[in-house]
Amino acid sequence: MSLFVELKRRNVFRVGIAYLLGGWVLLQGADFALDVVGAPDWIIQALVVLAIVGLPAVLIFAWVFEMTPEGLKREKDVVRGSSIAPQTGRRLDRVIIAFLVVAVGVLLVDRFMAGPGPAQGLPTEPAVPTVPVEAVQTPTAADRPSVAVLPFAFRSTNPEDEFFAEGIHDDLLTQLAKIGSLKVISRTSVMEYKDTTKKIPDIARELGVATIVEGGVQRSGSRVRINAQLIDADSDEHLWAETFNRELTAENLFEIQAEISLAIADALQATLSPEEEAQIGRVLTDDLQAWESYQRALRLRDSASSDRIVTGLAEIEHTLSLDPGFAAAWSLKAIMLLQRFWFYDPDPALRDQALAAIDRGRSLDAALPEHDIAQGYYHYWGFLDYERALAALDRALAAMPGNTRIHEARAYVLRRQGHFDQALDSLRKASELSPRQGNDVVEIGSTLLSLGRFDEAWQAFEKARGLMSEDNQTLMANLGDYSLWRSGDTRMARYYYGRALGAYPDVFQNLWLATLGDRDLPAALQAVENWPENMLEVRIFHFTRPMLRGLTEHLIGDRSQARAPLLDAEQYFLALLANAPANFTALKSLCQVQGALGRRQEAGATCRAAGDHLPDDAFIRANHLFQLAVGPALAGDTEHAFELLNASLALGCGPSMHHLHLHPAFDALRPLPAYAELERRYPVPPP
Repeated sequence: MSLFVELKRRNVFRVGIAYLLGGWVLLQGADFALDVVGAPDWIIQALVVLAIVGLPAVLIFAWVFEMTPEGLKREKDVVRGSSIAPQTGRRLDRVIIAFLVVAVGVLLVDRFMAGPGPAQGLPTEPAVPTVPVEAVQTPTAADRPSVAVLPFAFRSTNPEDEFFAEGIHDDLLTQLAKIGSLKVISRTSVMEYKDTTKKIPDIARELGVATIVEGGVQRSGSRVRINAQLIDADSDEHLWAETFNRELTAENLFEIQAEISLAIADALQATLSPEEEAQIGRVLTDDLQAWESYQRALRLRDSASSDRIVTGLAEIEHTLSLDPGFAAAWSLKAIMLLQRFWFYDPDPALRDQALAAIDRGRSLDAALPEHDIAQGYYHYWGFLDYERALAALDRALAAMPGNTRIHEARAYVLRRQGHFDQALDSLRKASELSPRQGNDVVEIGSTLLSLGRFDEAWQAFEKARGLMSEDNQTLMANLGDYSLWRSGDTRMARYYYGRALGAYPDVFQNLWLATLGDRDLPAALQAVENWPENMLEVRIFHFTRPMLRGLTEHLIGDRSQARAPLLDAEQYFLALLANAPANFTALKSLCQVQGALGRRQEAGATCRAAGDHLPDDAFIRANHLFQLAVGPALAGDTEHAFELLNASLALGCGPSMHHLHLHPAFDALRPLPAYAELERRYPVPPP
């Protein structure tokens, strides 16, 4: 008898097949269960190895033993006439078929049922588009004198002393940024070198500077000791060093910072104007506790988080309660009030309070450049008055030419004006001063993306990925935008947006729109329920939850379920507009609601009224027009819808044809010749 026939008779082949199929199914289940509980990867790897090692043992066992009515026996002890191997084989056939059915089911679920959001099982490291990627360039030292001030060491176990040292470091950088003939690296880029073991030449090369400042702070009772040294990066030689041992007062802190700044400028042969020297020597407050509270508020200033803005405002109020004469603190209060107005709460009262704070600060010290920064944001965020905003920011930049935030603010204003190349130049200047942080690089990518310069945008985002953590929400939000704008990839867009919900309010809208594009009703309704209440009314949109539920049901669900919430939303916006007829965001939303209710004339009139009050904002104007087109499209007014869509796409900065292809509001437009003409005039490049 041949070996093959004997292997078949003893069911060795069937046992092997059943083992492989059963093992695969069990490993899939184990992989899912271990992922849910967050078990380390090595556990599933160990199970795979164990399964592989077990296969030969199982095959040998099947060869040596046979199942009989009396139980397992060695094969050589079984009388041939009494063998039940054929019956056992048929049972194994049924087991194999069962495992095959389960395996096919697992594969089908994985292929067709897994949703595109993180909660539905997307990989944590999705594939990225294969476009040319520019390597992260290492900055080089500029022709002008350049310096990076590393975080100051603190010699204490008290956490408050660490914060104290950071405050002195931050103030010193602010002083140095006032010297126009120096290139000074920003705080955000040097903080990664805190407690670093890197060599000075390596740090200087990464930051693109010729010199490095190291220092330390020690606070003891009523005394403070600060030492600093300026080091040449090439020779590793000290160009200047000094230790300051003074009584701990706010006035002495400002005096020490001024002395260090002037000594560094002198050692690097940087020239100072009389105005620069006067700014460096200015004492902002004589209250040490007020200075520390001001430093805490500064840490919260740059966050777009609603909670951090509220906390920052409380901190700055505490600062001013300690020292009402702290002029710079009044301007910081104004900026944080304007942040709240711009991002979350378009209440004119906040804008008025900001102006009052700026005026109070100027009355205390009219020459502070911080007032001009706040004034720039007041005109920009408060009124979209770009000319006056730029004038104020240019005054601030003349006094603080090395201040990264001023370059950034100028870029944002220029972008709203439609001066995109100038905006990109300002962002690149900001990035040069802060080469180790990625926010400016992300903004460069965002600008390029809106202009349809997709490959350049991807290069910027890839560079930012090398500078930022993979959980940075602003980066994730922009990668979501890239996925939609570049190729209409809703799966990847939903993945990235799901990781970016704390970045800014727009992300909630973008995630909802991506679920609509997928015609995924449960996910779209869940996105509506997950939308925070304080992000339903912001600067660029004003929604209500009934409106969003109604639109969702109307667009991809049960239209009979849509009418009641849409009627609720209509009454809400009509009442709101009775008192504020020029409210653009309310008009835009009412246009969509009336369109979904089939009120063609009302939707058209509301849409045109919204167009009359369209914000003067070149960066998002096309997006507003695109969203306005939803109302007429739903109401069946195709001529008006195409008019708005043509106007949106013609601007060249905003939604692309991918957005039209995805949005269910435009389903009825796609068979029409005018839609084909849009595709011809505004083609999107292949991914």
